[in-house]
Amino acid sequence: MKRTKSHFRNLFDGLHPPEQRRRSAAMAVLLGALATVYFLLPAPALESSKDEEPIALVRSLQTGTQPDPLYRPLDEESATESSPKTFDLTLRRGDTLQGALIKHGLTPASADELAKQLQPFSNPRKMRAGDTFRLLLDYRNGIQGLEYSADGTIVRVMSTEKGWVATRQEVPFVRGSKVIRGNIRGSLFEDGVDAGLSPPEIHKLVNLFEYDIDFFSDLRRGDDFSVIFEEKQYANGQREKGKLLAAEIHAAGSPYQIFYYQGKKQKGSYYDNRGQALMKAFLRAPLNYRRISSPFRIDRRHPIFRTVRPHQAIDYAAPTGTPVVAVGDGQVTFSGTRGGYGRMVEIRHDDGYVSRYAHFSKISQGIRVGRPVNRGEVVGYVGQTGHATGPHLHFEMLKKGRKINFLDLKLASADRLTGSELREFLAMRDRKLALLQASVAAASENPHS
Repeated sequence: MKRTKSHFRNLFDGLHPPEQRRRSAAMAVLLGALATVYFLLPAPALESSKDEEPIALVRSLQTGTQPDPLYRPLDEESATESSPKTFDLTLRRGDTLQGALIKHGLTPASADELAKQLQPFSNPRKMRAGDTFRLLLDYRNGIQGLEYSADGTIVRVMSTEKGWVATRQEVPFVRGSKVIRGNIRGSLFEDGVDAGLSPPEIHKLVNLFEYDIDFFSDLRRGDDFSVIFEEKQYANGQREKGKLLAAEIHAAGSPYQIFYYQGKKQKGSYYDNRGQALMKAFLRAPLNYRRISSPFRIDRRHPIFRTVRPHQAIDYAAPTGTPVVAVGDGQVTFSGTRGGYGRMVEIRHDDGYVSRYAHFSKISQGIRVGRPVNRGEVVGYVGQTGHATGPHLHFEMLKKGRKINFLDLKLASADRLTGSELREFLAMRDRKLALLQASVAAASENPHS
């Protein structure tokens, strides 16, 4: 037995010599002491982050305004909520914002309160058909928020424990331009809407060209139009049309163009392709018409007397009560009833011109002899008094006492650009013309170049 114990001791000493065992024991004691000291020391105080600024990552966009770094699209903000959904709500003709929200589940009281919160930023009563809102819906399709883009900002109304709360944020955007094109098949209004123009945009287009184009007689089937608008493209995907920058209309076989230009020392205005201001002495027509019933021609058969005689005038067919406007500034020289003219107004203009408006159902209040009138002012209403078989406006223009064909009258511009401004305008005009006459339906350019 003693021999056996001695044998194992000798074997163990051979594998682990005594000196090695003493070093290992000393190392274990040292490590144990260090561990004890580490755990007994107090934990170091964390450095205060009170002075640290939050870091916001904002995608860089080419924009003329500084974006709000806290902006995120409505659907992105709700990405952590359960089953969030967004829905784009577009107002239709006759819709109100409150009515549309009620159709989507809000109570009348809640819809009114939401609109009330929106009002300081954008008046709901001024919203029109075509305005679009982005709604945030919960999993039950209940409205939790609304987002509205206007004037380079996003107005957001969100549901909170305290009710609806509205905020306004700047949104990153890039500027571009959008070209809308169309062909005349029926009327400028119908074909303009089909091409993507809104009714107010069509009315503006007509107003800009009213000194050069008689929309009653000049437009023909097959004529075309092109319009360039400034367009803002927002980071949330919404787009907003801005100023009308240029337009071209082919009418009566000729192209007519207008361009927006702002010089360094003046307000922006519209000019023709030669840099002449659009405003002229006379409007091109005295009313918004349905159709022109009797163009000027010498051999016209008179509709009452049935005899061929000169009819140096223009008859505009229109419903009774349609407003008629003065084609230019002047002074009333006759207001009342005169034979076959029926109720009539006569206006004297500069340079020997006189305009006559006949067959009125009613003369506007205050239109009397000696009174000055302004271009575009309503002077009466379409009727069929005097020698008339149906409601229409009988319009004449005289030059120094002689009747002339108003449609052939070449109207001079009131003002024009000169010098360096004209050169700058012509360079801009050529760039815009390239867009107007290009074959693509949409283009991107710097609208202020």
